[in-house]
Amino acid sequence: MQKRILILGTFILFFQVGMAQYTFDQLMSFGLRSDEKGDYSTAIVSLDQAVELKPQEDIAWVTRGVVRVHMKDFGSAVVDFNKAILLNPNRTQTYLYRYIAYKETENYQFAYSDINRYLSEAPQDTFAHTERMELSMLLSEYETFQADFHWLYALYGEAFFTEYGYGRKQLQHFEKVKQMPVYAKILGALNTQHPESKVVKSYYLSATYQAEQYSTCLTLADDLLEQDPRNAGYLRYKGDALFYLNRIDEAASIYTELLKAAPNDADLLADYGHCLLQQEKWQEADEWLSKSIKMKNGSPAYAYLGRGIARYNQGKVGLACVDWERSYQLGEKSAKKWLDAHCK
Repeated sequence: MQKRILILGTFILFFQVGMAQYTFDQLMSFGLRSDEKGDYSTAIVSLDQAVELKPQEDIAWVTRGVVRVHMKDFGSAVVDFNKAILLNPNRTQTYLYRYIAYKETENYQFAYSDINRYLSEAPQDTFAHTERMELSMLLSEYETFQADFHWLYALYGEAFFTEYGYGRKQLQHFEKVKQMPVYAKILGALNTQHPESKVVKSYYLSATYQAEQYSTCLTLADDLLEQDPRNAGYLRYKGDALFYLNRIDEAASIYTELLKAAPNDADLLADYGHCLLQQEKWQEADEWLSKSIKMKNGSPAYAYLGRGIARYNQGKVGLACVDWERSYQLGEKSAKKWLDAHCK
């Protein structure tokens, strides 16, 4: 092992000595070719020589920084880019490279500053707009996020959602950070600009529902149903919006129609059961919610809570307490008040 290390060290020494006879341009060219081949160690040796030969040339520092990004040595890359910018603050591309290094080292505020600087001088760079959109969302810079979101939609059109996959990821993010009204507002502005887009309206519909903006959600669902009156997804949103707007009879009517096409949909069974509960049809609510629980609906805690209420109003207090206990164990905190009020 020691012999191999000695041989390798001797090779690098001779390599460096050999490099010393080349010009700056030759060293740069050799470093770039080595980088393109994925021979990063050789590229660094060549570029080290270039930096030593002409330390005042910012391009040598930039190029070595790029190689270090390829090597995933992002901390060292930042150092090289810092030096390059100190030597030449007017080379726009360096800010994009440093943005990448800062982002990878999770220095997001510095990265955000660099991507803004870069885009101020390269406003048509699609990659940079995409990167800034993602970063501004992470940093809650929502005005910037909206600007890039709208800019990219104007560039790609419907493909922005359908082919590039944007929209769904953003829905998940804003739901996770509990800022869905912000996303609904951004989509609302986009919908105003492009009222003919069914895709934009569909995402706006989903966002308003999750933001609990049920009146707007209902209006959007009706607009979409004019174009596609049998769409089960839009009908489902309409039924849910009507339910939360306390228009229970209308919601129940929609759920009934949907259940004709999907009689074993556990979530629909639960929705209809909750309508019956609101109508104080206790026995029927018990039956429909029991079917839903048996078929494993997506919100079992809420279904157990509802069935407990239905059973309590039928005089089945013991069974009701069992349901509320189960509901509470599954995470429905409101079940505790029923337990405290009616169960030992």
